[in-house]
Amino acid sequence: MNTTNNIVPAQVIALKKQRVILKTETNEVITVNVSKRKKKDKVFMLTMADLLRSGLWIPVNRTLRQLMRYDWLDTPVKSYAF
Repeated sequence: MNTTNNIVPAQVIALKKQRVILKTETNEVITVNVSKRKKKDKVFMLTMADLLRSGLWIPVNRTLRQLMRYDWLDTPVKSYAF
């Protein structure tokens, strides 16, 4: 199974009680359920609110409907040519 197509950039467009709603570059809407533990985590929710206001793109697994813990730049620095 090719998982590289499952990870897509998305913007937070809404925050609901237990959900983060995101929109991909192709206007696909992805709803991510937030665990009770994360919902109580003030830093997590403040970060989601900041992402909503700023419009930054974050990596999301479209199949699993999960926010990714890492970013695209999580690869070793020596693989990039600066």
